[in-house]
Amino acid sequence: MRIVVIGAGGIGGFLGGILTKSGEDVTVIARGNHLQTIREKGLIVESVSLGNFTCNVKATESPSDIGAADFILFCVKSYDTEEALQNISPLIGEDTTVISFQNGIDKEERIAQKVGKEHVLAGAIFIESFIAQPGVIKQTWGPRIAIGELDGTITARAKKIHTVLTNAGLKCDLSNRILEVLWEKFLFICPTAGICSVARATIGEIVEFEETKELYLAALHEVGRVARATGVNLASDIVQRTVAQAEHADKSMKPSMLRDLERGKRLEVDALNGSVCRYGRQLSVPTPMNDFIYALLKVQDLKAARALQES
Repeated sequence: MRIVVIGAGGIGGFLGGILTKSGEDVTVIARGNHLQTIREKGLIVESVSLGNFTCNVKATESPSDIGAADFILFCVKSYDTEEALQNISPLIGEDTTVISFQNGIDKEERIAQKVGKEHVLAGAIFIESFIAQPGVIKQTWGPRIAIGELDGTITARAKKIHTVLTNAGLKCDLSNRILEVLWEKFLFICPTAGICSVARATIGEIVEFEETKELYLAALHEVGRVARATGVNLASDIVQRTVAQAEHADKSMKPSMLRDLERGKRLEVDALNGSVCRYGRQLSVPTPMNDFIYALLKVQDLKAARALQES
């Protein structure tokens, strides 16, 4: 299978490396020092679950160098989605399937508007993985993957991609309820990333301190109410299970948004807490905690965007 990974960061770099190691024909799209290092020295993956290795994955900055793909992993940061979609056309053939492993809840819809709904398969990944330095991906938690058709059917293409992922040693669920899975992930990552980033604290620090845990619970309940208002049937105990997940996670674990904040990089706050606020307004569901988080973190995102333009 001819696989292209758009965005060779923590998630895309990890998946691209694992799939290359398993023997698949993989090309990653990257840029800057990260791209140069991958080309010169290979891609190094340091994985707590699948071991450490170096692979000679094909890498380029330009999709037009590759041609049509069978399977595209769309892994850019959410704020880079539109730019990446502007350049995706050379990769799309008649039978190309695109899966987004980005954060956010409307990612499939955004991609489908560009490439056509028939090319989109939904996906979610539960993982902590990041670029430790150019050419080096460090994965410290997970991974667990779910993929599925948006209409809940089990199709031949979904089965084929599921086989490719599992043959690479990845835990992957072929789901007939992928919309619920997407919201379950969103319910975990959105409040966790938001509260940890505002507090500049790890997940362990958030749930161990009663006051921040209360803020975390308030944000979780808001996401749950918004999800149900969209018609998604989340389990009645989803908030309690999500808190338990946070309490049993590695106490030092940091959401990617906090790592980006600490490095002065742009934040995915529009795709996370900003989405809750927008859905809340559309559906008349109050979201005061996420409104608060969004306002504070959007200021930092705008500062980072200005600094990037000026550099």
